[in-house]
Amino acid sequence: MSGGQTITEKILSRICGRRVSAGEVVMPEAELITVHDWYTANAFRTLDEYGVTKLHDASRVLLVTDHEPLAVSPQAFARQQAVRNIARRFGVAHRDSGRGGLGHVFPIEEGLVTPGMFVFAYDPHVTNYGALGALGVAVLTEIPEVIACGSVWLQVPETLRVDIVGSLQFGVFARDVAQKLIGSHPPALFEDAVVEYGGPGLAALGMDARQTLCNTPVELGAVSSLVEPDALCMAYAKPRAQRPIHAMLPDADAAYRARITLDLSAIAPQVALPPTPDNVVDVTEVAGLPVGHAFIGSCASGMLDDLRVAAAVLRGRQVAPGVRFIVTPASQQVAADAAAEGLMEVFLRAGAMVTAAGCGVCAAGRIGGVASGEISIGTGTRNEPGRLGAHDAVLHIAGPATVAASAVAGAIADPRPFLREAAWGMAA
Repeated sequence: MSGGQTITEKILSRICGRRVSAGEVVMPEAELITVHDWYTANAFRTLDEYGVTKLHDASRVLLVTDHEPLAVSPQAFARQQAVRNIARRFGVAHRDSGRGGLGHVFPIEEGLVTPGMFVFAYDPHVTNYGALGALGVAVLTEIPEVIACGSVWLQVPETLRVDIVGSLQFGVFARDVAQKLIGSHPPALFEDAVVEYGGPGLAALGMDARQTLCNTPVELGAVSSLVEPDALCMAYAKPRAQRPIHAMLPDADAAYRARITLDLSAIAPQVALPPTPDNVVDVTEVAGLPVGHAFIGSCASGMLDDLRVAAAVLRGRQVAPGVRFIVTPASQQVAADAAAEGLMEVFLRAGAMVTAAGCGVCAAGRIGGVASGEISIGTGTRNEPGRLGAHDAVLHIAGPATVAASAVAGAIADPRPFLREAAWGMAA
């Protein structure tokens, strides 16, 4: 077999012990399997129904409490107790409430995920692991089979190559880039493919930004996303790694579904309008629309860099009257670092509510959701009707700077004037 390989093909070739190519059906054995919250109870109930008493490899299973870290109902109390009992019964790792945070984020921080690794998960946003050059794939209803047997069939996906060039303009951040990418191309380009990021512009994007880039294409049907592991990635991964590192780079003659260029310098702050994350416009096209609800968090934009830029907008300012503004750190580590830098004080003094680390409002509005007719702007992953509560609420998605500026203005606002004032104040 001739021709080069993409990163995805190389990772799956290593896992399968032979060379594989896009289109083949394989049975890759996951090196890590993550399952979240109530999905855990459902999955293990299925295993009980089939009489499964021993897992394929309990050491590879990680149960995470992040969609509902702070139980607020008797049903939630019972679900969390059921997951704790499952962890003890099967001898699997479990990050209970207050220990870790978002399961798509803290495994990266702690070195549980490393470059070149292959992961199966229940939740689609496992694609965050691609920031390290790891391949995370969601299997949804097949998760009981994966837990019991270690694998499930997978068709090796084609790869969409995204070459990043240029530099970000002032007041533009990773979430703007991510939204612009999925809003500027047809969904068919992403469907059933892995998005592979590389190019000279990548060097200026930190690990938090790379998680954001890897998070969003799944909304258009992508199987996963990953970033070429470069020097910045390896400097981050090596001191943390709890597992072997198998960094993979694509071959120069790798075969791609398509190859597109993403110019960072041509992007402005973006806002996704209802009902999908790819329905994006420049912030100037929707500025002035009143909002009553705002939140920063989620696996797309709840990392430390996101909180830093939000705090830069909020410092010395107040959330507008009538706006509920919620901030959720993605992980316990993010929360601790934000507190050490004084960011939490900025949020609280501005009038924001800070919640436990995890998914926050984005988890279907289980906390801090919206009522009928309300208009929201947040950094969540999706904005379909009913995502955060009432089906007739109007949901917008934007980056943390835009959300923070909108919370202060009481209406969707361009963050650049706020950031310019903040920069001037610091210089003075």
